[in-house]
Amino acid sequence: MAACLYVSVPEWQERPRSRSLLLVPPVLAFICAYIMMGFVTPENREPWLLRSALVAGLALGLVRGFFLRADVDNYGLARLPGARDGMLVTLVIAAAMAIAIFAPLVAAPASAWVPYATSLAGLGATYLSGRAVVVYLRTRS
Repeated sequence: MAACLYVSVPEWQERPRSRSLLLVPPVLAFICAYIMMGFVTPENREPWLLRSALVAGLALGLVRGFFLRADVDNYGLARLPGARDGMLVTLVIAAAMAIAIFAPLVAAPASAWVPYATSLAGLGATYLSGRAVVVYLRTRS
């Protein structure tokens, strides 16, 4: 998750960066969400929740990607002014991952929160993916 946060910093600062680097944070977020799925015990799994979170995140990300302003300079570097939503989503994924790791250690009943945290991380990962793919496709020359 630290790598995802680190790679997302230039976007948050609205600095120009390569369009292909827009696709790196979603991949790292998906890795985090996949790892979090391993923390869910079989009796606490709620596949409908995870599936609906993935679909909702993808739909929201695609819509946001269409409405996100992207400036491309002469060198092909993209700048996303006003794209603070990526920072919020990445921080939510980090918080969900912390909950999934530490909640079962604090109290046994808190392990029931892990499927919800995993679904939240999946929602965030698909949101970032949909948004990044649409921005990448829109800014192609």
